[in-house]
Amino acid sequence: MTSNFTQKIYRITRQLLATLLLVTISISAQAANTLEQVLQRGDLNCGVFPDDPGRSAINAKGEWAGFYVDFCKAAAAAVLKKPDFVHYVEVDSKSRFTSLQEKKTDVVMYSSTWTLGREDLYQVAFPAIYLFDGQGFIVRKSSNIYSLNDLAGKTVCATANTTSYQNLIDILESRNIEAKVMSSNGDSFFRGSCDAYTADRINLAINRANRASNPEDYRILAESISREPIGPKVRNNDPQWQRIIRSVIHALILAEEKGITADSVDLALKSSRDVETLNLLGARGNIGQQLGLDQQWAYRAIKAVGNYGEIYNRHFGPDTPIAMERGLNQPWSQGGVLFAPPFK
Repeated sequence: MTSNFTQKIYRITRQLLATLLLVTISISAQAANTLEQVLQRGDLNCGVFPDDPGRSAINAKGEWAGFYVDFCKAAAAAVLKKPDFVHYVEVDSKSRFTSLQEKKTDVVMYSSTWTLGREDLYQVAFPAIYLFDGQGFIVRKSSNIYSLNDLAGKTVCATANTTSYQNLIDILESRNIEAKVMSSNGDSFFRGSCDAYTADRINLAINRANRASNPEDYRILAESISREPIGPKVRNNDPQWQRIIRSVIHALILAEEKGITADSVDLALKSSRDVETLNLLGARGNIGQQLGLDQQWAYRAIKAVGNYGEIYNRHFGPDTPIAMERGLNQPWSQGGVLFAPPFK
């Protein structure tokens, strides 16, 4: 009797565990089908911040444009075959993370620093890095501030809920510099509310170009106090979608290394004998199949927005008001740190 009862309990327990496992697998599958959802919807929900021209802003034509916007377009071209199949979702310093949790966005293209803490806190993943930056300071040339030590007794602005704010607190403490920290953005600095403003260096250059009445009156200090790897964000429960977004970024980086531009991609597809180029453009290999896409996903992304260098120079380069040198954001073969894993 006892033996039969024990066997019965064992069978029931085993059945319950099997059912629970199936339910768990089902829930996981439902949570991790971003590609399927995007294809069914016909639009990529791409989170962007309404910013100054250069990063992400609505232009005179009423269209979204900027460095981060081009990566939205590249992803849409790769997945949906059209770069304009994007639904732009406006996010801010908080909702850039929560919009993913709430499934209002499929990917967020924003100037967000990749940190391990953010991945854990918000349950997001940073599939790749599309900007290598560092935190700097902008001051008025008339202020006689040339280094961090000159900030003693001054007021420094930093935007709340950013890594820049905490980095500022940490560096002032570590160097024993007594400065007043104000939680505010670049607008406060240009209105005269503070003596210096700190943020990522590209951020500072964009602020100076777009918000200063006379950009020549300001300088960005030479010193950087942090490393800021900037990348897109996705939910962390969908490895396939992470690979897709990562591969789109790397495809544009590799295209520059291979000398493939938006104008030359057709010629490269037709005449190149370089194995990696042919793998990239889908003339051989099965990378598209591995990602769950067709073979010409990368070809379309490059055709839509150009290679990484074209994107950078179009929005940040020497012929723009921002005029930011590429520095680390050059291919490894040209002295930078940008490189893609082998497309093999």
